[in-house]
Amino acid sequence: MRFDWKTMSTLDRVIAGGAAVAFIALFLPWYGVSVGPFSASVSGWSAGFSAWAGGLLLTIAGVLVVLRRSGATLPSLRVGPSTLVAGIAALGLLLVIIRWVSFPRYHAVGISYGVGARYGIYLALIAGIAETAAAVMEMRASGEALPWGQMQHGDAPPESPPETPAASEE
Repeated sequence: MRFDWKTMSTLDRVIAGGAAVAFIALFLPWYGVSVGPFSASVSGWSAGFSAWAGGLLLTIAGVLVVLRRSGATLPSLRVGPSTLVAGIAALGLLLVIIRWVSFPRYHAVGISYGVGARYGIYLALIAGIAETAAAVMEMRASGEALPWGQMQHGDAPPESPPETPAASEE
């Protein structure tokens, strides 16, 4: 297994870069409170399940791309590798968006008071959008069969189990 950055396509680089930025964003402030000169904030790791899980899923999608381009042997699944990366990235982005919209926001007029999202979550959102868009474009360009796609002519429909007769009540 050998990794060479030059062998990666532009879309692969966007996915890997977005994953790195999303991982770094987990350590930055995602939510905070400021009252006058005092402020406190929490990082993505402390901002709740959807924050850290979304950031980690975005990171995992990038790691999968790097491993695949490095020649690592990945387990075979029912979906293609590009579809898997796009799905993981999209789920990670969805979780980050859910965390962002579920933050309470308060602002007071007249005093310096504010509660809300901080720059770390915005950085994770931008990285997640770029990563998911690149992953979807790569998935579409790969020509992989989608799991929900129509069956081809040679594919047989799945067999249904035999029906059992209903027991009669006496």
